[in-house]
Amino acid sequence: MAAALWSNAQLSADLAALGLARANLVDAGLLRNPAFQLLFPVGVKPFELAVTWPFEAIFQRPRRVEAASREWEQVAEGLVQHGLNAARDARLAHARLLQAEERARLSDEAGRLAGESAALTAARLRAGDASEVDLRLAEAGAASAKEAAVRAAHEVVLARERMRFQMGLSSQAGPLLRAVASMPRQGPLPPVDVLREAAWSSRPDLRAQEIGVAAAVVRARWQRSRWLALAAILSSKEIGTHGIRSGPGVSADIPVAGANRGAAARVDAEVEQASRLYIALRQKVDLEVSEAYEALRLAVDVRAAVAESVVPSFERAAAGARQAYEAGDTSYLSLVEAERQLVDARLRLADAEAEVRMASAQLDRAVGTRVDRLKDE
Repeated sequence: MAAALWSNAQLSADLAALGLARANLVDAGLLRNPAFQLLFPVGVKPFELAVTWPFEAIFQRPRRVEAASREWEQVAEGLVQHGLNAARDARLAHARLLQAEERARLSDEAGRLAGESAALTAARLRAGDASEVDLRLAEAGAASAKEAAVRAAHEVVLARERMRFQMGLSSQAGPLLRAVASMPRQGPLPPVDVLREAAWSSRPDLRAQEIGVAAAVVRARWQRSRWLALAAILSSKEIGTHGIRSGPGVSADIPVAGANRGAAARVDAEVEQASRLYIALRQKVDLEVSEAYEALRLAVDVRAAVAESVVPSFERAAAGARQAYEAGDTSYLSLVEAERQLVDARLRLADAEAEVRMASAQLDRAVGTRVDRLKDE
């Protein structure tokens, strides 16, 4: 997971947005340059010089900087959410690769047993103990098991490529990737209400939207302060034989034709929109936590049932069939069928364990932190 966060190309591209937000923050802190006007004396027109400096930039600068700073914080929190998504995707890819490798191994075993079953049925047919229908069914089962094994082998390659992509590795590293099994989540989960409260404080995208509301409020205050455009003027002018005379002055827009009402209405709408987006996102977070919580509970229960009941039952049946075969009380075909059923049960267990790993990754992403840490606190 750490390698995925370090090398993922899409996450690195997303990090560039932080530099753009930083540039906007620097730009917001800059003051506007003074305007310089020089009129040359042509004919009877005298020499004239004027320097204008937008004075309103001084008292508008703090609000501009605050708004840009909030936006920078919002982008930063959004990037943290992108990191959580990348970590979740890496864990999902790891779980799928583990599942694909285990299914490929078990599918090869199932194909071998199906082939043995078909060969034994053919021998029984020659001995007069089986019918043509029995042989066709056995051969169809063997062909189906062989097709499943081929499919499983290709699924390993696809899952390995997905894992390589999530980790940001080169194509040469793909065939070398091997998934190391980890213990699926064990033990009880915290109550769903605890997880929702944790998500409200831990989800970076929710925090980013909170900052977005604050940024919209600051922008609204800044836009309302822009109704007055005030500039300081230093004017120099040639006056007959008296030479050049200089003097200060001011320039201001008279707010009689709108007083920046359009921009103020726009930012007020942005504040309302940001607030409603925050409420919608919080509801979405609650839904994601609830869905991921129930999905993980279901996956844990299914895995427990398969691991504690289904697989042991077939293991006992296979062991009993082997003992009976060694004692001469049953045929080798019965032993092969018992072992095939055991392989099918272990395939179900591999799928169940993969579901637990993937549901766990989804829940951690929905909460915004590792749920195991919440249990330890």
